[in-house]
Amino acid sequence: MNEHNNTAVCGAGFSWGFKSDSGVKCHEQEQMREQERTLNRIMANLVQSQGAEQKSSKRRMEDVSSHPTSPVRRYNVSKRRAHHTSIRGQPLPLHRGLELMSKEQLQNVLVEVMKNYPSSQQLVHNKLADYSFSIDKCELLLREKLQRLHESIPYNRSHDLNSLDDYAFIRMKPQILEFLNCLVDCVLDRIPPRVDNLHESLKFLDMATDMAVRLPKFQLASNNYYYDKCLEQLACVWCTVMEHIASDVIMTVNDAPLLRSWVQKLELYNELSHGILSKPLNQFKSLAVVDASVANTTNSTGARRSRWSGSSDNYTVGDNQ
Repeated sequence: MNEHNNTAVCGAGFSWGFKSDSGVKCHEQEQMREQERTLNRIMANLVQSQGAEQKSSKRRMEDVSSHPTSPVRRYNVSKRRAHHTSIRGQPLPLHRGLELMSKEQLQNVLVEVMKNYPSSQQLVHNKLADYSFSIDKCELLLREKLQRLHESIPYNRSHDLNSLDDYAFIRMKPQILEFLNCLVDCVLDRIPPRVDNLHESLKFLDMATDMAVRLPKFQLASNNYYYDKCLEQLACVWCTVMEHIASDVIMTVNDAPLLRSWVQKLELYNELSHGILSKPLNQFKSLAVVDASVANTTNSTGARRSRWSGSSDNYTVGDNQ
């Protein structure tokens, strides 16, 4: 019985100085169970960590798919080239272009500007009023236009210039109007109050009248209409200038011989114009007679002035036919 108890006690796992087979087996089983539990914990932790890693990877892929990736920059490395400065052409500055433009080009540009901007016309007109152009310059302009008028005559230039036909008038009409209008414009710019020197006014008026009476004439009287209107206006200008001469006592006394010489020229111009210049001719004759007879009489001055109270209506050459 005692042996049985000892065995039972030993079987219970107590150690009394010796080891039984059953005790060893119990101890080994206990170690195996402990190892199994440890292994299970390791496996559980491993599985859990793998699951978390898969979830985070899935989230990263979703984030990447929701945000488009920016294109990858590629840098091409080129060979080094020499740097050359590129200069582009450009138009001339305004003041330089004006220096190089011809008279005709400048005139066309100015006319176009005044057409597009009418307010600029007054400015240009005021500027022109400040300039005083010489007689030689005006004469050169008139002779250029007169040459163009003669060049526009059709057929042979040696044809009788005092009996041109209707066809010639149609061909020449633009040049005729251009010349006559230019002539009147220049004459009006050379008389008082634009010009103070009356001898200068007489000189230019003489040249303009000489040009007008020697223009080529037409067979049909109506085709000479513009010539007659221009001569009528020149006659009024002659009368206006003589009014200024009559009011200048010094000139009428000191320049009496010179004034009488103008009478001879007006007689010729009146003959060539078929009597259109008869009024200024008669006034000039009266002035010359007065100067020759009573030059030193003070009372004659008032009588002379009373004689120059006539009209000096202006005519404008234009296409009124």
